[in-house]
Amino acid sequence: MNIKAILPKATFSSVPNAWRQYQPNASQPLLPIGAAEVDEHLRGGITQAGLHEFFGGAKADSHAAAAFALLLAWRLPESDAGIFWVTGDKERQTSGRLYPLGLSAMGGNPARIFLVQTADLRDALRAAADAIRSKAANAVILETHGNARLVDLTSTRRLALAAAESGVLALLVRGDAVPMPSAASTRWRICSAPSVPLLGNAPGLPTFDINLLRHRGGTASFAARVTWDHATRSFFDTPLSGGLSAPVTDTEADPQQRFRA
Repeated sequence: MNIKAILPKATFSSVPNAWRQYQPNASQPLLPIGAAEVDEHLRGGITQAGLHEFFGGAKADSHAAAAFALLLAWRLPESDAGIFWVTGDKERQTSGRLYPLGLSAMGGNPARIFLVQTADLRDALRAAADAIRSKAANAVILETHGNARLVDLTSTRRLALAAAESGVLALLVRGDAVPMPSAASTRWRICSAPSVPLLGNAPGLPTFDINLLRHRGGTASFAARVTWDHATRSFFDTPLSGGLSAPVTDTEADPQQRFRA
């Protein structure tokens, strides 16, 4: 697919100075997580037209953070607009590519996902901003790796303003990184967690330990465990117990003891 045919010609240079005054608007529509206790903490959900960032609890949890972000995007009402997954070449080499059959098994439609591969992170930031401002996206996921200095307060403010102006859900996945100052509406730490086994002790549904680290609206930090139901495309609250884990393996752990959501 020719990305130039989808995205407008806007670049960072076309962003007005108004982004400097960006502040989250409490009246903006919210996207519920689906898990009742989590949504109660969030007072309804996360800002739908905003930027949210996700960190893995450990290096091996980067995939869990990326999966959680993508599942959140699937919570949006379906429309003609798609989900843009934007990465630089370093991220592609580190994380690999999305697997269509796996996406289908998780309840998503691979045909709605547009992969944008750029030469480097600088181009990825530009492509993400252009995708957010386009009419072709209802969610944009930008995947970065490591403590990239380009992903700073300035660049995230640009993304946050673009999301607020266009009504697009913008999700920033920070693989193998530590939190730094940013303009994201919320910041989360995501870890894979043991799932509740299905009948016959079969592997359970993907389960995550989530921790809200920061909320620009003032919501206090909290931790919860949630499980993804692919049939309803929604998370639900999960008791902090369970033996068998979800079926995507982590090669750095003993495959008989730990599986990655």
